[in-house]
Formats: sequence, C-alpha cells, structure tokens
Amino acid sequence: MSYSSTTLVSNPQLLQRVQKQNEELRRYLAAQRVVVSSLERRAGRSLEQMGLCCKQLFEADTVDAQRAHLMQLQSEVSCLSDLIADTLLLQKLEAGKVEVRLVPIDLRLLLAVVSRHLQAPTMGSGNRVMLDVIDNLPPALADQELVEAVLTDLIARGSRYSDPAIPVIIGTDADNGRVAIKVTAQRFAPIGDRDFATEIVLCCRRIEVQGGEVRCQPGADNKQTVIISLQQA
Repeated sequence: MSYSSTTLVSNPQLLQRVQKQNEELRRYLAAQRVVVSSLERRAGRSLEQMGLCCKQLFEADTVDAQRAHLMQLQSEVSCLSDLIADTLLLQKLEAGKVEVRLVPIDLRLLLAVVSRHLQAPTMGSGNRVMLDVIDNLPPALADQELVEAVLTDLIARGSRYSDPAIPVIIGTDADNGRVAIKVTAQRFAPIGDRDFATEIVLCCRRIEVQGGEVRCQPGADNKQTVIISLQQA
C-alpha cells in the first residue's frame, strides 16, 4: 500500500505505522543478507572439502585410507544435504507454505520425550540434560512437530558443543497467558564459529509462525539461555 507525503504528514499515527513497517522491513532484509552470506560460505566450504576428499580418495594406496576418505566425503555430503533441507524449509516458512496445527500440548511430557536419551549419566560425566519444570505447568497452544524440532535441535547443540561436565538445563515458566521454555547451555555452536545463521533463523521462524517468539540472553558463568515463549492453551 502506498501513501502520499501529504497524507503521512497530516496523520501522525499513520506516519508512525509506516515508519515501524519500514524498520521491520530493514531488519528482515538485514537478517536475510546474513543468512545468504552464511549459506554461500558454508556451501563453498563443503564443496571445497568434498573436492579435496575425492582427490585424496583417488590418491589413497590402501583400503583403510580409501575408507577414511569415503567417510569424510559422506560426512560432508550429509552436512550439505542438511543445510539444503533447512534452507528449503526456511523458504516454505517465510512463504507461509507450512501448515501450522495449533493444539494443546503437554510440555512436561514433550520435554521428557525429547531429552530422555540424554538424561542418563554417561561414562566420565553426569547427566547431559537436566529438567527443571514448574508445578502445574499449563499446556501450550502450539504445533507439536515444530516445537519438538526446535527443542531437539537446541538440546542436541547444547549437549554437543558444551563441555561434558556441564549439563544442558531445561526450565519452564508461565505468566500473563504465555508459557516459556528456557534452554540453558554453555554454548550452542563450536567455539569461535558463529556461522549458523540459517539454523538460528529457522529456529525463530518455526516458533514465530505459531504466534510465539524466541530470544536469547546471557546467563551466569558465561552460559547462554534460549527462551521460547508460546501461547497458553
């Protein structure tokens, strides 16, 4: 919708609304540029590494060496496939082509399911995931598949990139018609590597299409907390 300059000047509320829309558009375009740059870098690195693996595979003179290079090649192919799949899903979410099914969800049960395999202590370390769920936690009105995908990714990343002795802590809260899930970890990406724009934006979009929001905040002892806010059912 277009507005004449005269209309905007004579209607301060309309002017403020247009300014807000322009600011939101600028933020969206800036985020898109970050995602595109990240995709270009990561795809380029994967293709370069795949080419190197193929070269090493042809030059390998033992079966063990060939097997090792094949495993490296397969790993790069899998990473690139995951990146492409995430990018396609992100495009569908942005275009509103993903069906969102909002139903009451028992978050206590969902959190137990997505974290169960990491709650048992492992050799040389304690529990990788700890639950801190409030009593009488109300159900959330959300799409279970989308919420589960976000939680699974966050828990996996927090467990993979944090020190083994430091658990991922999943807490909850409820207030003002909203229910929050708080995932706290030492880190959610490799040290020094922040090139995960696609995954970050995908995580946010999966929640935002449900009427929720995602925000991050620094925690104590240099930990990071991702807060997922959803509607109460």
